[in-house]
Amino acid sequence: MSSEIPNDLLLVVIRSLATDGGDPELKKDGLQLLLSLTGDKCEENKTIVDNVDDLLKGLFRVLETDSRNANAAYLCLVNLSAKRNGLNKIMSFINGDTPSKKGSTIVSNALRYVNEQTPEVANAVLMLLCNLTREKNHANTVYRAFVDQIVILESLIKLFARNDESNYDYISYLLSNLCQLHEVRMWLMNSENLEKLLPFLNHSSSLRRAGVITTIKNCCFELEKHEWLLNEDLDLLPRLLLPLAGPEQFDDEDNEKLPLDLQYLPDDKQRESDPNLRLALIQALTQLSAKRNCREIIRDQGTYLILRELHKWEPNMELKLACENLVDILIKTEDEIGTDNFHDLDVPEDLIDKFKKMDEAYLS
Repeated sequence: MSSEIPNDLLLVVIRSLATDGGDPELKKDGLQLLLSLTGDKCEENKTIVDNVDDLLKGLFRVLETDSRNANAAYLCLVNLSAKRNGLNKIMSFINGDTPSKKGSTIVSNALRYVNEQTPEVANAVLMLLCNLTREKNHANTVYRAFVDQIVILESLIKLFARNDESNYDYISYLLSNLCQLHEVRMWLMNSENLEKLLPFLNHSSSLRRAGVITTIKNCCFELEKHEWLLNEDLDLLPRLLLPLAGPEQFDDEDNEKLPLDLQYLPDDKQRESDPNLRLALIQALTQLSAKRNCREIIRDQGTYLILRELHKWEPNMELKLACENLVDILIKTEDEIGTDNFHDLDVPEDLIDKFKKMDEAYLS
């Protein structure tokens, strides 16, 4: 079916989705048309914008009654949720603002496809859930719509950890979005599930790395868990430093200061290629440096050596500044720092503005 279609016929296609029965192949063609019209490269179609409520009702009806077309319907929702208006409309359905739907039904229907039997549909559902949970308030809404929150979280991590297929890569992004929530962060750290994600810090899939790095960064906002995050049994600090380490060679004395996994790295060792992920790793380390006893642990692991070489190499000025700020914390004595916990400091607004202007001057 051509994407060049009169508005009145497009409206018929939209409204036909909510009609039970009919030719499934014709419905499939209609969904493919809508998929092309809602894609990133297309300008927003006025007929779709004006009738988005009808479109969403139709898509949700397809997902209730026609599993054969579930993948195309979810991909349409992915496209719609990538735009602000579509996102807000979908969230209003999940919030139960529309009488014909309840949020738990929409989310539960989606999650039943996240399994090993329907990998392609699982990928579409996960992309949708990632779009829906980017903002903290929306992440909370979706999480509250989980019928059994802990069972679902455990099943997601189990599926992610045991299945290397790319269709499940977005689980890591979904977890990172949900970890904007204190409740999810604490569950992840208290349930021994965080440990299952650590091997993916250096995974070949950039999606998996990104999701796991961001998940860990979010967990670092829990001040009370910093000592646990830095304990030797978890071995998190070397795992955070390894992606920031390059092929630089240290003498024997400096190598002795480093954890075993960071000693005598090969000449072809590559740093994390994505600057956003390097920044997230630095931000995680900076959060972990909030308390005195944690700073001492981080110093004792030779962190300064890795950051020193990273700073020399780093081409991105924003990351260079973030690295400098962290190094500045680590090279100062505790007497110079003057506080056991940075979170206890009350920085005057005028100084915050001054520091911001200094950073802007550095970057310009």
